[in-house]
Amino acid sequence: MRVRRLNFSFLFLFVLFTISIFFTFKNSSEAKINTFYDLKGSRLPIISVKTKGMKPIKSKEDYKKADFYVFDNFDRAHKTFLAFQNKTDSYNMIHFTGKIRGRGNSTWVSFDQSKRSYLLKFDETHSMFGLPAARKWILQANLTDKTSLRNVYAYFLGRSIFKKVGWTPRTQFVHLFVNDKYLGLYAFMEKAEVADSRIELPFGENDDSFFAEVNSRLNRAWNFKSDRGVNLSIREKENAGNEYYRNAEKILKDFENVLFSEDFSDPIKGYRPYIDIDTFVDWYLVNEFTKNHDAAFQDSCFLTYSSADKKIRMGPLWDFDISCGNNKGECADPEGLFIQSRHWYARLWEDFFFREKVRDRWAEVRDSVRSSFYWLAFMADCLEDDANLEDKIWQRFGFRQWPNAPGYKERKTYRAEVDYLKSWIKARADWFDKEFGIEK
Repeated sequence: MRVRRLNFSFLFLFVLFTISIFFTFKNSSEAKINTFYDLKGSRLPIISVKTKGMKPIKSKEDYKKADFYVFDNFDRAHKTFLAFQNKTDSYNMIHFTGKIRGRGNSTWVSFDQSKRSYLLKFDETHSMFGLPAARKWILQANLTDKTSLRNVYAYFLGRSIFKKVGWTPRTQFVHLFVNDKYLGLYAFMEKAEVADSRIELPFGENDDSFFAEVNSRLNRAWNFKSDRGVNLSIREKENAGNEYYRNAEKILKDFENVLFSEDFSDPIKGYRPYIDIDTFVDWYLVNEFTKNHDAAFQDSCFLTYSSADKKIRMGPLWDFDISCGNNKGECADPEGLFIQSRHWYARLWEDFFFREKVRDRWAEVRDSVRSSFYWLAFMADCLEDDANLEDKIWQRFGFRQWPNAPGYKERKTYRAEVDYLKSWIKARADWFDKEFGIEK
């Protein structure tokens, strides 16, 4: 933790911040938390965001200038308060400047507007919580997941087991204040973008590598619908002209045309030369194992193309808040395949070679996946007190909260929600073994 020595002008701002953070809970939401000291004992970092003029964050498009104050934990924040009281000039905090805006799709417009996700853009690159330095970061609200664990668990699977999918975002749980209001427990995480230590592609001025996504809103730099009805967007590349985007569109359409051709399963004439098949397998298995509704080729499905080897890759992994049984209907059931009937994967599943690659990969990693259950249980134990603290404000346990997974009324505690998640993934792993013919 870097200790800052503050000048007079900064000290004035800091005085206002220090006073407000210690009394901010009095103004929080429905205010079932009384003072800052309710955070005592939490080992999680604390982030406080102050927009210029305390202006509310109402837009996903327009940034607000802001100051960002970061503490390692409650004890650090408390020592900073004492240092201020004693009029010393060293404080246990980090201060950044930058800007902030909203982010998210349905969660931004459809649900409780008091707890939303945000995109941060610092004025300079900074390393946060030991993560590689960057300017852009995400504060993920996890509003629809009462455990707050489904995203971080899927990313853990990607980083530790299904590594062939490539870069996977790293996360850190934090408590968040915005303009003197406590918003609760958030996941501070890396943004999916082409950058050093994130998605690394040959991205020179004349290079044709690209980052794309399945995107029903068609609201990126370049958007199109494929011949098979997949809505695709090419992410913006600085100073790229229309020729660059037209070429990216052609690469994806050519691949799709071959995938749905008569010779699609031929190792030479078919789809295999166009893709890094290991990334397609690992991406599939993480999303199928978690039965991730958001991986149904409507939104939040990312892919890249590298000019280095002329291959399309699936990934990175993204958006798992309504996975692992946190849904209704088909996706609530730990049995049955889901992703294999969606768009490109429906066609891939017709190829015996691809199905065998999936089966063999599951056989290879199944023990590691089962070991990951211990990691999930450990994370839940670490997070339980903080999640219960947050629920004093949001009161989600046992109450209706989309997507209203079966039995939510009976799950009135954080521990009950975690137990539901743990039992679901265990049942899913058991069913996978049966489906792929793997003996225990």
